Parts: sequence; structure tokens; C-alpha cells
Amino acid sequence: MGRRIIYIWFLLIGHLLFSQSMINRLRVPVHFKIQSGTGYDSNFLKLSNSELDEISFYPSLLGDSGSSSTLILKNSFSLKYNPYLVNNHETRLAFKMINSNYISSNDKTYSSFSFYLSQHIGNYEWLKWSYSFMPKYYLRDYRDRDDIIIKLDTDAILHNCHFSQGSTTLSYSKWFLVKRTWIEGILNYKTQYYNPDFTEFNLNISSIGIKISSNYYKKYSAKVNFTQSFAENITYQNGLKSTKDINRGYKQQYISIMIDGKKIPSIIVQNLGIQYSIAFRNYSSDIESDLLHHNRSHTEEKINCWFAGKLHGSVDYRVDCSHRYRNAVSDIIWVEDLKGFNKMEYYFTLSYEFSTDMLY
Repeated sequence: MGRRIIYIWFLLIGHLLFSQSMINRLRVPVHFKIQSGTGYDSNFLKLSNSELDEISFYPSLLGDSGSSSTLILKNSFSLKYNPYLVNNHETRLAFKMINSNYISSNDKTYSSFSFYLSQHIGNYEWLKWSYSFMPKYYLRDYRDRDDIIIKLDTDAILHNCHFSQGSTTLSYSKWFLVKRTWIEGILNYKTQYYNPDFTEFNLNISSIGIKISSNYYKKYSAKVNFTQSFAENITYQNGLKSTKDINRGYKQQYISIMIDGKKIPSIIVQNLGIQYSIAFRNYSSDIESDLLHHNRSHTEEKINCWFAGKLHGSVDYRVDCSHRYRNAVSDIIWVEDLKGFNKMEYYFTLSYEFSTDMLY
């Protein structure tokens, strides 16, 4: 009896998946997008002002780089496929791969991969899932405090510090109050696991957020986003080395506002936008001897402006300019100076989109 029920279920599922109507709903174009950009970062290692002044005396602060600034080559490839797996409701599938090549530093060069799945449910109603993975992201060279404690070597050399990151996001959006406006609830779980010299910084980060988006004015779009994050230091008090007795977890609030102007009546510029974001972070350490984290917080602000348009046919361009600034607050003056930074970034990006009927 049990085998017969399983057999019937397989027949029903097979009929659903391979019926003519389902096959027709799978026959939709596949969209491709290729982007290539050139950028400049004035302080890609996020060095503080005092560290920038010390570079001439301690060039090892720069790791494998000969400068605190760098040119960046960024390329990406994305694929989108939007069948109708549920009758009259679009399903969006996407894959994206990004590579950022830092000319001044091979260590800083990285790649990332992302997968997206979105299911339309109703008017402005979507259920979305995404996953991204970055195998290796280099921060900079630091002194390994565990190594100093074990070997009692006060002249310990700097070690390469990097981590891998996985991020899973689930969100649900629904129409909100006025026309062409929707609200989205967002859950995110992120892991940041460091290389063996710095495992005491390993984090699991849980976030909950809300975003309101609007196209109320057809030529303009606006978004407001708020996210609350809780970072758990998973190696805290989980080992024999005394540096693991320091809690490097934190709580953070993030707010961003974006306004994007579309269909601008200009030959060169058709899109003009600005985004402002601010993050408030408070570290969890309650050990007074932990000078770097105890009673430490920071405010980090970023403003990004851009304009974009079409060059020819399916070829678009975009120019970005951003300023990022961090102000640290601590009981110790030198910690405030050490953990703050200031940087400018510029990008020029070309993109080419095309579609194919390969599934027809």
C-alpha cells in the first residue's frame, strides 16, 4: 500500500512538471549581463590618520602593497531566468559572480558568488531567498596577539588577516499604504570565519531589518532601510589562549536612505541618484583590561552619488563617487585614533545586457 501511494505521488509530480502547460511556462528568455569597471580607492586598507603618517617609518603596515591607495578592476557576470513555475506568478532565478582585482595588492583581490530565488505571490508581494559566499576577503596585516602571549615575543611580525563569509537572506514584501509602495521584512544570517592566526575574531551575525520602497513618482524611486544586527563571537571563552577570554561581539544599527532619479531628459545622463547610510556599533566586551574593545563604539557614515546612462544600444555606463568615514569612541584616546578612518572611492562601470531564446 505504501509503495502504491509513493508511486502515485511520483506520477502526479511528473505530470505537473512535464505537462505541456508547465513546459510552456519554462520557455522564457535567459538574460545575461556583463559588467566591467575601473575604480580608485584612496585608503583601501582603512588605515587611521596616525597609521598613514607612520607608513614611511613602518611600510609593513601596507602588507604586500607599496601604497595606501590603489586602482581597482572589477568585473561581474550575472544570469537571470524568470519562468512561471506557479501559474500567472513569476519566479525569478539569478546567479552572479564578481571579481575585484586590487592593482596594488594581490592579497586584497577577491571573488564572490551569489544565488537568488524570488517568487511572486500577489500585488507587490514577493517571497525572496538569497545566498552569497566569499571564499577569502583580506583585511590587512595585524600582529597575532595569541602568538605574542605564547612566545613572549614583543617583536612579533605582522600576519596576514583574512576571513571567509557566507550570507543567507530571507525576505517577504507586501504592498504598503499608498500606490506603488511596498514594505519588506528581512532576516539575514552571516558567518565570518578567520584564518588560523585570528580565529578569536570568528563571528556569527544575525540581523533583522525592514525596508520601505516606493515608485510613487514614476520618475523617482526611494528606499529607506533599517537593520538591527547581533554579532556573536563564537570563539569567546572557547580555548586555552587568553585572547579568547575577550568578547569581540557587538550590536549594530544600520540606517540608509536612497533617492534615484530615472528617465532624466538628457542625451548623456538618464539616471541620477544619491544614497546615505549610517551605522552605530557598540562592542560587547566587559573586561576593563581589554583596551581595544571595552566601552568602545563607533559611528560609520557613507554617502554615495552616481549618474548613469546609455552609450550605445545595450551598452550602459555608470559613474560612482563615495565618501566613507568612521569615528570611534573609547575611554582610550589612542584607540579612538587607531580605529577611525577616512576614504574616497570612484568607479566607472560599463555594462552590456543581452537575452537568448535558448530554451525555445
